[in-house]
Amino acid sequence: MPKYIDIHAHTNFKVFDENREEIILRALENDTWIINIGTQYDTSKKAVEMTNQYEGVYSTIGLHPIHTTASHHDESELGADGKEFTSRGEIFDKEKYRELTKLGKVVGIGECGLDYYHLEEENIEKQRVAFISQIELANELDIPLMLHVRNNPNDKSRNAYFDVYELVKKYSTRGDTKGVSHFFAGSVEDMKRFVEIGIYISFAGPITYKPKPEICDYEAVIRETPLDMILSDTDSPYVAPVPHRGSQNEPTYVKHIVSKIAQIKGLDEVDVAKQIFINASKLFNI
Repeated sequence: MPKYIDIHAHTNFKVFDENREEIILRALENDTWIINIGTQYDTSKKAVEMTNQYEGVYSTIGLHPIHTTASHHDESELGADGKEFTSRGEIFDKEKYRELTKLGKVVGIGECGLDYYHLEEENIEKQRVAFISQIELANELDIPLMLHVRNNPNDKSRNAYFDVYELVKKYSTRGDTKGVSHFFAGSVEDMKRFVEIGIYISFAGPITYKPKPEICDYEAVIRETPLDMILSDTDSPYVAPVPHRGSQNEPTYVKHIVSKIAQIKGLDEVDVAKQIFINASKLFNI
């Protein structure tokens, strides 16, 4: 088995068009497997197609909550011309996404969830509708959810982590091991609620940055999270970990995140890397 796994990368995004092959081969040569994540139909399809080109590369398919409206355009994801952007926002089409599972190695649904960075009620309702549909598809296919959860940095009146927890509890028809909360930035209490219902906790580059406990007390969360419920992700091309902060992120850098998790928990890095891969194998059936 490989030494590392990046359970949430976007090497399917436009920003990697110039160096995608180089970056994927570098990861595989450095004993790192990759799960590329879909954020809408086009990026999901690309992620699935890539699984047929490489051993050790997998995909998830789904609709990111911010893509349920037309309020967001990220050039890294869609390219500068924006030709693939759905002007009215995408409505999750369960049948179209189900068909994608026939095209390659699909190991999860998402990234999906709730994003409260902008707190417009109409947008949040659209996110909820799309999220519930994706929970239902994950139930049907018996594969896990790749969760995107983000709070508003200034308004603490609503907690996206709690609302996601409630929706998964209500609509999931399966037992434990329902998914993973990638790029976790919630509280110890949020983590414990997720773990209680079988949702793994994945940490990304910010755990290597200067601590900002007012945003997330990563050290406390990592210390409290059971090792057998921890995963690691880069969210490439974003938020590269130290010592690569400020540069384009890539799956090979997941080793720095694993190293920091081991440091915080006071454990051997090799043991932590091994357990994280075991966790990913169990969750994604790879």
